Amino acid sequence: MSTSTRLGRQLEAPAPTWNKSAAVVVVGGGAAGLSAALPLAAARIPVVLVCRSTLLDTATARSTSRGIGWRNPPTREQLASAGDGLTDPAAAGRLIEQAPELLDWLDALAHQISSVEQDPRQPLGMTMQRTLASVARVQELLPAGTLTIDTHSRAVDVLTDESGHVAGLRVSRGDGTIGDYRAGTVVLATGGAARLWTHTTAPALANGDGLAMALRAGAALRDLEFVSFAPTALNAPREERLPGEAAAEMGPTLRQAGAELVDAAGSTIVPLDESQHLPDHELAIRLADWMAAYPGATAFLDARGIGDQAWQLAPHVVMAQACREHGINPARQVIPVRPAAQAFVGGIAINEVGATTVPGLYAAGEVASSGANGASGPADGLLIDALVGGTAVGRHLAQAELPEAADSTDRALRGFLPTDALAGVRTSADEALGLRREHEKLRTTSDFLARLPHEEDFGEDELTGTNLQAIAAALAQAAIARPESRGWHRRIDHAGASDKWAKHVVVSLADDGTLQVTTAALDKPVTTR
Repeated sequence: MSTSTRLGRQLEAPAPTWNKSAAVVVVGGGAAGLSAALPLAAARIPVVLVCRSTLLDTATARSTSRGIGWRNPPTREQLASAGDGLTDPAAAGRLIEQAPELLDWLDALAHQISSVEQDPRQPLGMTMQRTLASVARVQELLPAGTLTIDTHSRAVDVLTDESGHVAGLRVSRGDGTIGDYRAGTVVLATGGAARLWTHTTAPALANGDGLAMALRAGAALRDLEFVSFAPTALNAPREERLPGEAAAEMGPTLRQAGAELVDAAGSTIVPLDESQHLPDHELAIRLADWMAAYPGATAFLDARGIGDQAWQLAPHVVMAQACREHGINPARQVIPVRPAAQAFVGGIAINEVGATTVPGLYAAGEVASSGANGASGPADGLLIDALVGGTAVGRHLAQAELPEAADSTDRALRGFLPTDALAGVRTSADEALGLRREHEKLRTTSDFLARLPHEEDFGEDELTGTNLQAIAAALAQAAIARPESRGWHRRIDHAGASDKWAKHVVVSLADDGTLQVTTAALDKPVTTR
């Protein structure tokens, strides 16, 4: 008999030692968070931007996407095809219509900030991050400015009042203090939870904080089973890796230049013409299947034929540097690679203005599920979705009548996961929640996660483990509930997609903290309680 997963509706953190007020609190300093905060600051609405690190240390800044395809965006039909039957046409339409306009706006801002011509080969994410961060810092310094940027602070929980409406945010600051921001509106723009897996290209901050906070606050998580993997991430020798180090992506431009996927003997794993044209999810699954068929074997990317000069040019120069840092000369040696967890495609269910199912709670970026990317979506769609989604939230709230914060009330409290349990959570994710999923392993993993203790006091590592365990438990339940293979969700015991499963899988918490799984039609709107 399986064990029901029961999570805390709120974490038993220390009592706050400070209390401040704002109209809106935005959590996350990447493209989604900044683009949500800037319209509010321009409208002179008091807004606090809470950021785990600095404004230049975000997933947006680390993105390798150049965003070229969004200057002349794909068609609705192309996005629908990429989304494998789960794309929301309206959400996709907003990306198509707004992406070129917002990218032109960013270009204009960048030219205002600096007269130096932007390098077109530079990844879009870094340009986007530097531009938005510069504007935010200027807004913060204005004499009549209403934007406060709180860096090196970590959100612990979204606070709610007796009616379930947002009442603020509990924060752990870098100086060790715990405090509350009182606000009737909170925007989550915290990224994903790809640090759940051992092999990942995601930055160290991708610990699922926003997803877990939303779940505890009562929000619905939608299509959480869809998680994208970089098909060919650097698989450096263990002795060459630092603990917790993110794997560098050996991106598709290498395959386009002629790099082949081979085994240790030089035999082809995936023919070059296929690896150049397969969607990322199909290539990643092909490689995962090969690794399962040959346990212990290593896959390699043979890029020795692309020419020494190519390694000196963007974007290959960044990949070459990553290889050399691990003792590999890619111009002379084959590069060990494997799929690595990259980003969440599913997330907090939102509507067209970023509203969740909790009154006063909004979300944008990777933490959210807008529906634009369906079950897979284009590789750089998440970065554009962050910009478009964050802007939509900010513009909407800048014109809305924002509620005052009521007094918060405690929900069902629970302690934290012991730090030594996190390794087991990650091992279970590697074994059951990766690219090859199967019912019995999913059920066993779900039972294991449900039995983990939550008896520790608050700590940064304990918070990370608690949040990742919550997301792993929710993901396992969502994967069990979808008995088909679609997009980034592969069930080896249910090959192929079924028309009857062209719908959303929704995970939420009952009042007692029990995980609940339901389904929703694709055209069912997201509404607050």
